[in-house]
Amino acid sequence: MKMNVSYLAVGLMLLLLAVQIGCVSAADTNQTGLTIFAAASLTGVVGDLDKTFEASHPGITITPNFDSSATLETQIKEGASADLFLPASDSNINNLIKVNLISKDDVTPYATNKLALIVPADNPAGITGLADLAKPGVKIVSETKDVPVRKYTEQMLNKTVNDTAYGQAFVDAFKKNVISEETNVAGATTKVSLGEADAGITYYSDVSKELADKIKIIEIPENLNVVAKYNAGILTEAKQKDLAKDYVKLLTSDEGKTALKEYKFSPV
Repeated sequence: MKMNVSYLAVGLMLLLLAVQIGCVSAADTNQTGLTIFAAASLTGVVGDLDKTFEASHPGITITPNFDSSATLETQIKEGASADLFLPASDSNINNLIKVNLISKDDVTPYATNKLALIVPADNPAGITGLADLAKPGVKIVSETKDVPVRKYTEQMLNKTVNDTAYGQAFVDAFKKNVISEETNVAGATTKVSLGEADAGITYYSDVSKELADKIKIIEIPENLNVVAKYNAGILTEAKQKDLAKDYVKLLTSDEGKTALKEYKFSPV
């Protein structure tokens, strides 16, 4: 009799444990989240808008993944789960459209950005304009060739070749002065802010509020600058398409435009 009671007690304990595990599993699967893959230059904007979005969508958690647009594109192609893609170049979205990972109907333009010449706040190299980047000994930090801002920089340099104030000699000297190539624009901006480089070409948006006292922006002539187009693309296999659509609505709303302007983007 005692043995039967013991078996019964053990059985009840195992049953209770199974029920508890089942409840935890159910709770986990009921949690709803929105996964956003965003270019590093959008860190500030997305960080601010995430709070707004979560406040208006109780129970929703946003999981952002920030990196270079090319890296994010590759991750998605390799099967990474994402709902919304916010790259710094329309070419990255077009590449995913070609392989049916994004539909043209689910692409929304929302902002533009432009290149900025940045130097440390104390400007040790005494840089006053773009032409100074060709001076011997100037340490420039750039990005790897697959990063959008590097591609825009190349477009800018191509413009200088045909400008009598610069020419091919400027391009050659500029490239000779590059001391490192970072895997995303945030890495390049950080190096300049720490004084590890004399200058860098990034986006206006990369000089965040936190870096405003560590970095100085020097204007690039308008005829040489390049405008970057920012589009939002909802993934074909997105698990949270409706939430992704809501986020795009926020991004293009007056509140979204205010956040974009605060980080030096130009809303569409």
